[in-house]
Amino acid sequence: MNTANKRIIKNTGLLYFRLIFLTFISLYAVRLTLEALGKIDYGVFSVIGSLVLSLSLLTGALTSASQRFLSYHLGKEDYEKYSHTFTLLIVTFIILAGIMIVIGEALGYFFINKWLDIPPDRLHAAKWVFQTTLMTYAFSLVTIPYTSSIISNERMDAFALFSIVEGCLKLGIAFILIHYGGDRLILYGVLSAANCLVLFFMSMQYCHTKFRYCRYVWKWNGSIIKDLLGYTGWNLFGSLSGMLDIQGQNILLNMYFGPVINTAKAIADGIQNVISGFSTNLYVAVSPQIIKSYAAKDYARALTLVINTSRMSFLLMFVLSFPLICNMDGLLSLWLAADAKIPEMTIFSQLILVYALVISLEPPISRIIQATGNIKRYQLSVGSVTLTYIPITALAFALGGDATLSLIILIIVMGCAQFVRIYVAQRQVNLNPKEYCIKVFIPIIKVSVIGVATYMLTLLTSSSDDDILIILLRTAASALWGVVIVGILGLNKEDRHFVLNMIKEKLHK
Repeated sequence: MNTANKRIIKNTGLLYFRLIFLTFISLYAVRLTLEALGKIDYGVFSVIGSLVLSLSLLTGALTSASQRFLSYHLGKEDYEKYSHTFTLLIVTFIILAGIMIVIGEALGYFFINKWLDIPPDRLHAAKWVFQTTLMTYAFSLVTIPYTSSIISNERMDAFALFSIVEGCLKLGIAFILIHYGGDRLILYGVLSAANCLVLFFMSMQYCHTKFRYCRYVWKWNGSIIKDLLGYTGWNLFGSLSGMLDIQGQNILLNMYFGPVINTAKAIADGIQNVISGFSTNLYVAVSPQIIKSYAAKDYARALTLVINTSRMSFLLMFVLSFPLICNMDGLLSLWLAADAKIPEMTIFSQLILVYALVISLEPPISRIIQATGNIKRYQLSVGSVTLTYIPITALAFALGGDATLSLIILIIVMGCAQFVRIYVAQRQVNLNPKEYCIKVFIPIIKVSVIGVATYMLTLLTSSSDDDILIILLRTAASALWGVVIVGILGLNKEDRHFVLNMIKEKLHK
């Protein structure tokens, strides 16, 4: 096994340790926070956060640009360009943070007062939350070049450590809220902003200490600025479509169904974020290798990483999502307080995990396209498909569709977008659609068919009166069955051989 592959395995292991630790903290922190704030305030915080995030649509574009260019320069071993690019990114994000604050202050209160469905007695707190959330995203923006440097240098130990610190701080905030006697929603916003500020200083200090080329070296370099702006400009189109889909969905749900539905959606999003983190960890570990392999003109290895990562990301997501989907209602009853549970939470949480399975196939193809630096065709093609989501959903709501229909439409649209990605990758980086179908689609279709059949069986055998022990046993049995399905139908011979050898190596040590 070569050094690069060993590094991927090591970094993936570090990220999984981080995620397992954070999963338990996050689940408990969400329960405490929901209990402290209540359904209304939790929904208000969720929709305000979505509104602010919609103002920072450049975030995704510049985050992708940061990781792409920094990893590319490392692959070329051009450390002078790395320093120049790093400096330009810092300046760009500071300017962007200032612009975002100005736009937010100019338009934010108008949206809160005129568009959003917020109880009159919570408007004052909502405006406070808007201010603190605006500051939180400003700090997050300026942190991105440092986080991108850590990932590009494949220092996942530091990335994991900072994430664990962030999770512990969130848990501490939840405990403070429970015992606070004043307006908890306002305090939650203030402490969330402080949490983000702490992470910014930690990331900045680490990069300046560990990476000699993470220095502020201001020098006008027209070619770097041209490449960065060109890449970011087209990537902005993709970020815009993604922002409209996710944040527009939250706003539509609020307009048609009120803040309680936003709480149900926020809980579902929290579950998705935790579970998606497991496949994201694999992608984060592999992503720098895809870009560096492409920069070194090792195109065969880059495409192999894309195909293998796509398959393994979906299968890993399936193993984690399958027992939750089959037992979601019972697990939510165990997790949340009885008065905090909302009827729509179960179906929202199940559908959001199906959506997570679909989009787990996206990042590897996106990353190799981004590695080329030529993303115009990709962003126009994929963005044109995903932008259809909001008008379709708005029409469905106007015709009387229920809230869950928004997620069903989202799943269908994102599935169509994946086929467009494959087509563009075939034209641009010579991805073989037949090979992709054989090595990615066929295994996941086999696994999904058996998974759906098993889920239908659980509907016939489950009961709302099941006690804690029954729920846990059913979940454990579902998890074991999911592993069996993936092991037999999802993994190919090479995958099974690799997994067995890795287990034997660890046992031997």
